[in-house]
Amino acid sequence: MNINPHKGIAAVSAITLSMVLAGAASSVFAHKSDNVVISLIQLSDTHGTLVPHGCVIAEPGGTERYSTDCGGVAKLKTLVNDIRDDNPNNLLIAIGDTTHGSAEVMFTVGDAIMPALNAFDIDAFVPGNWEFGYGPAVFRGRFTAANRCALPANIRVMSDSFDGPCVTKATFPALANNLYNALGPATGTPVLPAYKIFDVDGVKVAVIGITAAIVPQQADVFNIGLRFSQGIEELEGNIEAAQAEGADIIVVASELGLSQNVQIGRDFKDVDVVLSGHTHEVTLGALLANEDEVVATTPGDHLNGHERKMLRHGAAIVVEASEDAFLGRLDITVNSGGKVVDFSWQAIPADENVDPDPAMQVLVDAAEAPFTGDTTVRHTFMPGGYCAPGGLPPGVPVSAKCGDITKKGLQLTESLDTVVGQTDVLLHRAHVLEDVWNNFIADAVRNVANSVTPVDISMTNGFRFGTDILSPAEGATGDILLRDLYSHFPIGPAVAVAEFSGVSIENGLDEVLGAVFDRNPYLQRGGWYLGLSNMTQKIDLDNRPFSTSGGRIVQTTIGGAPLDTSKRYIFASCFPHGDAVDRVCRTNGGSGHQFFELSDIDDYNSVISLTAPLNTEGLITLGQPVVIKQTAPDAFLHPVHALRRFLDTNGTVSEVEFGLGRIQTVDSTKPGNPPSAGPVSAVDATLIQPIQGAGPVLLPHSAPLGVDDD
Repeated sequence: MNINPHKGIAAVSAITLSMVLAGAASSVFAHKSDNVVISLIQLSDTHGTLVPHGCVIAEPGGTERYSTDCGGVAKLKTLVNDIRDDNPNNLLIAIGDTTHGSAEVMFTVGDAIMPALNAFDIDAFVPGNWEFGYGPAVFRGRFTAANRCALPANIRVMSDSFDGPCVTKATFPALANNLYNALGPATGTPVLPAYKIFDVDGVKVAVIGITAAIVPQQADVFNIGLRFSQGIEELEGNIEAAQAEGADIIVVASELGLSQNVQIGRDFKDVDVVLSGHTHEVTLGALLANEDEVVATTPGDHLNGHERKMLRHGAAIVVEASEDAFLGRLDITVNSGGKVVDFSWQAIPADENVDPDPAMQVLVDAAEAPFTGDTTVRHTFMPGGYCAPGGLPPGVPVSAKCGDITKKGLQLTESLDTVVGQTDVLLHRAHVLEDVWNNFIADAVRNVANSVTPVDISMTNGFRFGTDILSPAEGATGDILLRDLYSHFPIGPAVAVAEFSGVSIENGLDEVLGAVFDRNPYLQRGGWYLGLSNMTQKIDLDNRPFSTSGGRIVQTTIGGAPLDTSKRYIFASCFPHGDAVDRVCRTNGGSGHQFFELSDIDDYNSVISLTAPLNTEGLITLGQPVVIKQTAPDAFLHPVHALRRFLDTNGTVSEVEFGLGRIQTVDSTKPGNPPSAGPVSAVDATLIQPIQGAGPVLLPHSAPLGVDDD
């Protein structure tokens, strides 16, 4: 590792024992003529984050420490360089949600981070669900052989702002066994190769990619002309095909999430390694998974006898090192028979002890210049439907189809380093049910909406992504920057208000809980639970659902009163452009939608009015070209606008006002529904989401992980 000489002995002492042990093990194995040590480098879920920021660094034993100078692609490149220097037998595998998640990539449809990603020399890439967040034209132009300039006019607005009219092409191979064409003569054919085989010092390593299967459950504009499967049915055939080509080692790089990826390790004996993405977990100790059990190995320690036996009998190694705060290094030792006989795993922090790579820093500075300081320029995010349909011939300006782009869409005119508020509490999305930041977002949207029209409730998506915002208690200033707001809401919906029945609200929430805690890992989906405003809930995750008890929700209150399933409530939240006008984020069945409109598109604090939808039917029409109709007004209110308005009046995010307590886990089988601790992971209690799901165990074969069926 490159250590900053100005940090002296303190920096050296921060090198973890696991790294020292792993380095020693690698040196020993490298001198065994019949063994090859291969370093699998995992870059995962970096979410478009270019520059360092505050981080919560998870440590063995469940402890945490804080860094005010963590992450960013230049630090990650230093760590990648160090591993490559240490072991030339390596593969860099990037997994999902990489081109989406910050203002810089949002306003350039991912282009701003592409020169940096291309400079990593990635060996294989597996797209995540947010790689599709700019629509299929951008995805195809970036990751396939398709014309990277064949873009709808609204997308051209963003691509033009970075490096010209074409989306920036990836120079590395993208893999996905579960992504298919769904329009025209190519219907049913794969969009990307399922796998790629690498020869690493005589060992043939097959990397099979599985992209996120949840894209069809997101905004409709994400997946036009695409079909997604789970990737599980295809996997056995992929393995057989790779082995027929001589593959010794099977690595599955999957964006399905840790629960599903552990299950892959249990269900497919020929899988040697699963590099997991999507769930933003950090496996400090690698997981070993076979048909009978899953165990978490001890970070920095050698395998015990039982773990070696599991490995010898074909257990899969499952690891995840999420976001730009960590880089994963998995050293697998392969014997002359092509079998994994040992391994060492590290989730390496990209913290203050790591210097940025100078060459990568040049690329970062170039990408950041239009967004920061005196070099800040106007950027526009133009949703689908805000320009006339169809592409533009070369040389034709976007104004021909979009008009004056400074008068519609979402406008960014300030430096991302503008201080917009303060926090006296750590803002860290690391709770599966509730966190302070999501409570704040939901309250902000309701407060701003309520200043225009009476509103009962608001909710915000249970996003996992977003850089940590440290408070003075963690050694930071407590400043909230404009870039932080976009990091936590890097999508372009409009804020809307509509009427929903109580039963629609409760059913929608219970559906989300089911997706988070389903006992069948393959039915779990992305995201954690939602942030709620003016609502409280009691939920039972241990004893529900039964068919006789309904869902996991025991009681919901709105404004302090029990939810009335027959009543209609006024609900303010985000509306994804192009979706049917009967929903707001994560809830269907609404009516009477209205949108909030700014009187001055450049002033988030200007007067807000309500306006009816511009279109309500035929919002997406498939054809040549695809037609998307505009629904929200030109100067729609974006969630970041609402957050800024609320911060202007509220000042500081505090634990007293936005702290945990709106959602309570209870035991509904006992009188009075007393509080319960709620489920934790049966494999590793430091994991955020219980990978075994939660709820009644009805039959032995549905027992959670860690329970002996005998």
